[in-house]
Amino acid sequence: MDQTAAVVAEINVALGTDYETVRRLTGGLQEGAFELKSKQARVVLKWNADPGWAPRVRRAAQLVARARAVGYPTPKWLAVGTTASGRPYQLQEFVLGTPLSDAAAIDKALAEELVGICELQRDLVDDEEATWSDYARGIVFEGWGEMWETVRRYDETTAELIAGYERACLPYRDTALPSNDLVHGDLNVSNLILDGGRVAGVIDIEAASGGSRAYDLVSLAASAARDGAPEGVDEYFFEAALKASGRAATVVCAASAYANIAAFAWEVAPESLPLIQRGGARLLTLLNDS
Repeated sequence: MDQTAAVVAEINVALGTDYETVRRLTGGLQEGAFELKSKQARVVLKWNADPGWAPRVRRAAQLVARARAVGYPTPKWLAVGTTASGRPYQLQEFVLGTPLSDAAAIDKALAEELVGICELQRDLVDDEEATWSDYARGIVFEGWGEMWETVRRYDETTAELIAGYERACLPYRDTALPSNDLVHGDLNVSNLILDGGRVAGVIDIEAASGGSRAYDLVSLAASAARDGAPEGVDEYFFEAALKASGRAATVVCAASAYANIAAFAWEVAPESLPLIQRGGARLLTLLNDS
């Protein structure tokens, strides 16, 4: 029995269900997402092999419910739990639609819809839990996990980008960043489900926490730049970030988001690093020109 089958078996015992795995869904570079079916339902399973993720998943479940209450289009979470070995899982409703596989499909109406969705994230978090703003400052200014310096050493292009972001961030070293917005944390075109050209679901939200919604807007901007969106779409998302949270948050979030995705790409899919660099370079140009 493979690991996913073992997780499904434990879920069936815990919930009294009879789910069977239908297929692994497209996307996902870690444990992935799986379509399950039973006599009564069709759902999506997400699980993580790291027990340390369990508190994050429980936290995300609360934020998902809060976001859905204001109309944020992310799938409803039907069940959250851990296996006997502590691996967290969640079952989500299955959203009909098609993953956005081509950023060239982002027209003006869809871009405006995405910015409107990010505006729904405003002021949804009111506690003192660790936030994406803490993370961004920690990566850029405090050497968290040595990520900043590690990424700098990947190659000459990445070193130049890190140096450029460093210069852009320096004036904001002592500036507090917003912390009360909901932040998805990985909002890119591959995490959008469309139906009829409009957003039916924002997925892969397990890392949600507080912070500045500018983090998600600059992530969308970088994704648009590297994934082939029409001209001007990346700048539209970037300008929305500036409007939402100001220059300090936009600069520091953009720098942190670049380092984060570069580190992930280097570990999981190093052949994608040139694409990541293209998005990071475009965001840095927008920052320097603004």
